[in-house]
Amino acid sequence: MSGICSSTVTPERRRRIGPWLGIALLTMAGCSEPPLNCQINRNVVDNGTASSPIHDPSIEHFDGRYYVYSSSALGSFYQSADLRNWQASGAVFDAMPDWLLREIPEADHIGAPDISYYQGRYLLFYQSHISDTCNAATGLATNAVLDPKHPDYEWVDHGLILRSKPFYDDVPIYCGNDEATFNAIDAQFFVDEENTPWLVFGSTIGGITLIQLDPKTLKPADDAAYTTLAQRWLLQEDPIIEAPFITFRDGYYYLFMSFNHCCIYDDTSYQMRFGRSKEVTGPYIDQQGWPLYLGGGSLLIASDPPFVATGHGDIMQTDDRHWLVHHAKLPAKDHLAHLQIRALNWTEDQWPTVCQP
Repeated sequence: MSGICSSTVTPERRRRIGPWLGIALLTMAGCSEPPLNCQINRNVVDNGTASSPIHDPSIEHFDGRYYVYSSSALGSFYQSADLRNWQASGAVFDAMPDWLLREIPEADHIGAPDISYYQGRYLLFYQSHISDTCNAATGLATNAVLDPKHPDYEWVDHGLILRSKPFYDDVPIYCGNDEATFNAIDAQFFVDEENTPWLVFGSTIGGITLIQLDPKTLKPADDAAYTTLAQRWLLQEDPIIEAPFITFRDGYYYLFMSFNHCCIYDDTSYQMRFGRSKEVTGPYIDQQGWPLYLGGGSLLIASDPPFVATGHGDIMQTDDRHWLVHHAKLPAKDHLAHLQIRALNWTEDQWPTVCQP
């Protein structure tokens, strides 16, 4: 069985072994990787500034400053001139959006914000859901600028983009719509090399999903297919998969995601993993040649002592390098989530790593 891990799984082999049998084989064959055995690049954020509570961070640059958006009650954001010293700067919303409360009356947070720039405006995809369910909705707000002191600063909410509802009243974790099974959370906006906009999103049951967007409405394009990019074996002890994001570099699309429960205090093993593909729609393969849709994923970072629960990340590219932006929790401070930013390096064979060069 171990030979499966060391070679790329071809489409023909994918058809032969089938998705669920393949995941079972992956588990039996011991294809998972050992923990990182290296010195990781240090976090550049000064934890003495407003770097907590920052959960599920997403980052963008505007007019000489950096802006990080965080899961919170109303969409908190922070700004910095140097990536090190941060200050809290308010929230995107004054109150929960009306459309969101109509869809999910119990909605009580603006979660997993994703900030990006597209066709002359900043896009903020965000979600809310009922805890421990996949009853979820993703929305979109836009702004011409990010500086709250700028005269053109105004968030315009465009309402519902994506909705997942339970298929059965008594099974709140099995959701989707008429076309697919998915969880409408943790969306990231991405434009491929053909200038086509996409949304990658999802979690656990339904896995990580990709759908093409209409470039004008930024809603799912007519007749767009829901493509599963990554998933995990649901019967394993901790099957969580979430928080996807995609970046492109030197001919490859890289899919990053977080594994395991994020928020179970000292018992957490939250971590970031990745794979890559020549096509944005996949299949994505990890360093061992195993497909992400069969449970694969190479380890990027699992902890940063004394911090734990390193995950839910984003990538920012500057003139000279890529930066990995994510949160990590500090047990000594009641497991509050702190912002971390560290250099992302690349191996000779073009795999990402947080190890010191």
